Amino acid sequence: MTRNSDITQLARRIQRDSGGIIPLQQARLSAAWELGALPVHTMPPADRIPLRVAYTGESEAAARYAIGGDIHGLGLDDCSDDQRDFRALLALALFNGNVYTGPTARWNYSVVAAYDPVMSPRRDHLVMVAERAPENVATRLLSTEGEYSGSFGVPGLRHEASYTCHGQSSLRLRHLPTNALLTITGDPAGCPLGRKRRHASFETSLTVDHGLTEPERRALAEIPPISADASTLLAGLVSRYNLVDRRGHWATSLSWDPLERPESKDRTKPEVMGRGPVRQLWGAGDSWTLRWTGFPEPRDLALALTRWEAGIKGAGFTRHGDTYTVSLGTASLALCEGRD
Repeated sequence: MTRNSDITQLARRIQRDSGGIIPLQQARLSAAWELGALPVHTMPPADRIPLRVAYTGESEAAARYAIGGDIHGLGLDDCSDDQRDFRALLALALFNGNVYTGPTARWNYSVVAAYDPVMSPRRDHLVMVAERAPENVATRLLSTEGEYSGSFGVPGLRHEASYTCHGQSSLRLRHLPTNALLTITGDPAGCPLGRKRRHASFETSLTVDHGLTEPERRALAEIPPISADASTLLAGLVSRYNLVDRRGHWATSLSWDPLERPESKDRTKPEVMGRGPVRQLWGAGDSWTLRWTGFPEPRDLALALTRWEAGIKGAGFTRHGDTYTVSLGTASLALCEGRD
């Protein structure tokens, strides 16, 4: 992790190279920019917006909407407790796939990685920009009616409204147990509001008029307790679903390497491309493990969760062999490559 001593050392070198013309404070800012360690929590919103865009791939309009009020830093983790709890639950859907041993394997949402959605996390709202097919993405996580009720979708997630924004389809979903909001939209601006609303059912998906079903209650009961610090780590995985380091050192996409590094080609092995990559996120309390094949590299995900500018405040990681363990408070998240 970049340390203050690293910034000071580089800043003094910048000063020397300038012949003493550049003041130390200005040299420190230049050094922090180069090292990916800008003081984002003290920067004005106008400076943080383009920085967030560089990491998330959001439009400037979406980032501007997300950074405001009392939001500090890039706003990836500044959210209400309800949003944090919902995102932690959503992580169990996003990061479990082709695994048939855990209850969340049936939630059927890891396939959404193929749509390369852009996450736009906000304090009381998670917006997912899926320009190609927002309706298709929504069907992957909404619970359904009929004989398959409870077999697919995130338990308790409901269709609340559909509308258009800047001519693009948007669907607003609400998670009943936490009352958290999730919008899936084709609008690059990530607009959570719009006109031409309709509250009718979205295909066979359950709406906010339906209470929790018995299969959903059983599914939620099978989820182990998640501590507060662990919940922040799991929620952080969702907020960093498709993040790219502005300096080109790491990327977290689950379906490909946006940086197109030559060494990443080895990750598209036949066993990964056959039925899709294996992903398994499971644990209890303070201790959780994410194991997978395919993208991204464990190191990339560890860096995304801990770097100064885009990481979770207070989180750090250690490495033991091929395992990177991210720690926050009393919680830990082990990141491992390969099958269980």
